[in-house]
Amino acid sequence: MTDIVLFLHVLGALTVGFYLLLPFVVSKLKGLNPQAQVGFARSIFGLNRVGQWLLIVQFLTGGYLISKYELSVAWMIVVIVLFVALGAVSGMIAGPLKRIIAHGGEGKAAAAKDASKLSAFSGAASLLVLVLLFLMYYPGVL
Repeated sequence: MTDIVLFLHVLGALTVGFYLLLPFVVSKLKGLNPQAQVGFARSIFGLNRVGQWLLIVQFLTGGYLISKYELSVAWMIVVIVLFVALGAVSGMIAGPLKRIIAHGGEGKAAAAKDASKLSAFSGAASLLVLVLLFLMYYPGVL
């Protein structure tokens, strides 16, 4: 059973890697015309929604794996806090995307403000995923 859950956890980690690439994808948003921004934002919004569901799968499989391996309490606390922060940031990514979609290309200044927020949130998500990957690969650090 542990091998199956570990496989699902690693597979989920690959798919959550979407957040590693997100800052590079979002950087293209500012250069698009308003109608293309809406379509682009819809695509990112859909992928983010899938990413959020996969974060839930990661949390459940990770919780099972924590119970099966001997890890330090400090490592567990740090990983859970960072993971919850990643979930929060992924939720915050949806806000600017929803506003870009709702405005439908109107209000170029508002779209630019939302694009910069989106850039900051996606950068934070990418950084959190990198730190989590490092901690997963080197659990003895903490």
